[in-house]
Parts: sequence; C-alpha cells; structure tokens
Amino acid sequence: MSLQFNPYAAQILEAFQRVGLNKGQAYQPDQIFQALDQLTGSAYDRDVATQIYEQCTPNQRGQVQIEEFSQVLISADALLKKKIQDSERQIQQIVDDSKDCQRNIQEIQYTQQQNQNGIDTDSQLHLIIKSASGITQDFIQSQVSISVDNNEQIAQQSGRDKSQAIFNHQLGFQIKTGKENVTLSLFIYDQNQKKSLVGQAKIDLSQLQDQQQHSLQLQLQNDRQQFTTPTIQFDVHWIYNKLKYYKEMIQKYEMDIYQHNNDIEDYKRDLFIVQQPFMDNNQRQNLQSSLKPQTSSKLQTNSALFYQQQQNQPSIYKPTPPQQSFRQNQIDIPQQNQAEATEELSDEIYYGFILYLLMIVLSLFQCFARPAYVDIILGILYLLIIFRDCFTPEYLKFVGAITVFTIVLDIFWISIYKNWWNGTDKTLPTWGEAGDPIVRITIVFCIFNMIVKTALCYIIFHYYKAAQSNQVLKFKAWEFEFQIGILKQNLFTSDKRLLS
Repeated sequence: MSLQFNPYAAQILEAFQRVGLNKGQAYQPDQIFQALDQLTGSAYDRDVATQIYEQCTPNQRGQVQIEEFSQVLISADALLKKKIQDSERQIQQIVDDSKDCQRNIQEIQYTQQQNQNGIDTDSQLHLIIKSASGITQDFIQSQVSISVDNNEQIAQQSGRDKSQAIFNHQLGFQIKTGKENVTLSLFIYDQNQKKSLVGQAKIDLSQLQDQQQHSLQLQLQNDRQQFTTPTIQFDVHWIYNKLKYYKEMIQKYEMDIYQHNNDIEDYKRDLFIVQQPFMDNNQRQNLQSSLKPQTSSKLQTNSALFYQQQQNQPSIYKPTPPQQSFRQNQIDIPQQNQAEATEELSDEIYYGFILYLLMIVLSLFQCFARPAYVDIILGILYLLIIFRDCFTPEYLKFVGAITVFTIVLDIFWISIYKNWWNGTDKTLPTWGEAGDPIVRITIVFCIFNMIVKTALCYIIFHYYKAAQSNQVLKFKAWEFEFQIGILKQNLFTSDKRLLS
C-alpha cells in the first residue's frame, strides 16, 4: 500500500539529481516536469505537476528551487494520506450511525402513534436561534420571541459582536397539525430599558417536510410589512414521522458510504501519482495493480483539492434521536428573500462610498465661487444606493448619466475661467479682487472633483453589471453593515416617502 511508502526530502532530491536537477538550483516548470517523466518512465500527470508547482514561490524568471518543490511533494503526500484516513473514519462513523437508525426503527415500528393529520403524537419542532445581524438602532440588550400559535418562548441575547446579537439558544415546540403559525419577533432594549420591535419573520412548516435540518437566514419585516435590513440566523428541524425519517437516513448513509469509497479510490490514485517517481519498479507495479479502475472523470475534484490547507469535508447527518440530530449543522439551504447569486464586493462599495463623501466635501467648498449643487445632489443619490437599496440597473444608469453630466459641467466651467487664472483682471462680481484666492482654490477643487468622478464612473459601471446579474452585495463601514440588492426599491415607496 502507498500509505506505507513515505518519501523523504533526501530521497526525492537524490532522485532529481539522477536526472540532472541539482540541489540549490532553481528550474523552470518544464524542466521539472520532464525530470518527473524520466523518473516515472512515462508522461507524468501534468495537472498534478502543475498544482504542485503553483504551491511554490517562483523567482522573477518563473523558476522554483528544487528543494521547495520537493517539500511541497512531501506535503501533498501527507495531506492525501490524511484525507484517506479521515474518509475511512467517516465511513466507520456512518456505519455506526446507520446501525443506530436500524435499532431505532425496530423500537418504534410497532409503537409509533400518529394523530388524524398523519403526524407523530410526540412530534417536535426544534429551533436554535443563533444570531441577529444588521441592527442599525442603538441597543444594550435584545431578545427573540418565538410563538407557535399560542405557545411562546423567549431566547435571550447571550453576547454581542458589533451590530450582531448572539443568542445560541435552543427551543422546542410540539406540532400537532403542521399548519401552526410560527413567528419570530426581534425586540431590542435601549439604555432606558425601553422595549421596541425591530421586525418579524414567519416560518412555513410546509417547507420543512423533508425532515432535514435547515440553516436559515430570514429577513425581518416591520409593522408595515416592509422588509428591513436586520436578519435572524437560526437552525430549524421538524420530524413529524420518525419511522420515515430513519428509513430515509439509512438510504442517505448508503449513498454517503458509496461516495466516500469513491473518494478514497480517487485519493489513492492521486497519492500513487505523487509517489511513483520515487518508487522502485516492483513497488510501482504492485501498487498500480492494486488500484481499482477509475469510473468517474479524471480525478474529478480531488486533484484540485490536493494542496489546500483547509479541507472541506462533506457534512454528515447524525442519526440518533431527533433531539441530538438537531444539534448538528447538517444541511445549508439557500437563504430566503435573497437573490440567486451572492457575492461580497464590500471593498468596491466601501471605496465608492468614501469617494462620494469626498466629492460632496469638495463640492461644498466650491459653492463659495460656483453653484456646485448638482454634485451635492449626485452624492446624495449615491448614498441612497446603500441606505435605500436602490440597486437597480435603471437607477444606476441614471446616477451614471448624472455623473457624466457633472463632468461636462466642470469642463465647461473651467473653460470659462481658463484665461482668468493668468489674466490681469481679477475683479469678480461678488468678491471683487479679494476673490482671487477663492476662485483659484475652487478651480483646484473642481479639477480634483473631475478626477474623483471619473473613478466613480468606473465604480458605477461595476455596480451596474452586478445589478444585472442579480447579485447581493454587502457594504461594511465601521460598525455598520448593509445588504444591497435584496429589496431593489424605487426611489419612492408606495406611500411616497423617501425613507421608510
């Protein structure tokens, strides 16, 4: 087995030296790949070789030290062995969990009791309230009230991270019909202990009939049924038929075991590719004959995951009783009330925000000598993209057009005063000759503003592309955080107010 073969640095360097690559020297990737071909006796897998090379630090000529390349080979060998061992442990854990499910089925198949709605009499809805984020108001304490029809329970805030309230509170409710109204209400307390409602969200039990645990993030609605910025993150799990649940879990475990076995075979093939240049012929032939034929596409995604320092292992469902099963993060489903694609472009949003603030400040100074009110209005229109979530292609085109229009106005204004700068007549209608330094400073500010607005045209273009692709962006500045691209509101709401 290749798991018992452990190549070490001196062995690898000695093999490279046999084919002309000496210690202390740097080589181009083609030279290293050709050396691997010679050591293997056939064409070495270029995908694997390229991935190993990309983990090295090349010099300005694209060359890497042979010692560093050898060390990355050793790291790849160790990482693949660890993946094989982890997968084998996961298979054993899944086998044990499957046996637990089988025992549970034997215990309940003759004792299961259901009501007239086809729901177990001991059916439970389990919730773990994790956190609430996006709270813009000042608060010192918060709580989440969860009500299932007339049954209400409270999750108290246990910690806080900037504008995010941490709860990590577990609750349970009995479900009888599957049509119960499940409502989550977020309350905050200010310094005077005044309690106020931030918003509410509802859980549709019909979306939980797959009996799997869901990690959800719901956007809250205010008392006018309008979506607001704050969201609540929680896990929810409803098992209404334990017998059906355990049978489905066994089927899933069988699929997981099959997938893990395929992964192990892929890892072994990759490990053989890494090790074979440094084996003797007998070891190479014995190991190659022990590998199973590959049935999937070449290396699938395993090669791409070779040398990542952080491994993304598949999540495993924990069977056991539903109460214990609920505590595990089994499945991540798409967040409700959000766009299809999500991408964080917080840097561009942040820098655009700073540039527009700078433009507003420069425009205010220019108002001493010229009416730069259009620039101020433009800055406000940009701020509405963030604080109003006017992240629509039409609105962004409108803001971009005004930005270009103001640049044209700046050029026109400067052209009027281009002869004044070096002229002898410094008399101004408002300031007289005393206005000379004011106009000079205004012209300088106007030029800086043109440069800033040119950069903003580029940023607005990126926003326009993101809005067309239905992306959700995140704006983060200091302790504030806004999600942009969820509501995509018009400039005015239905009640004709600028801000809700």
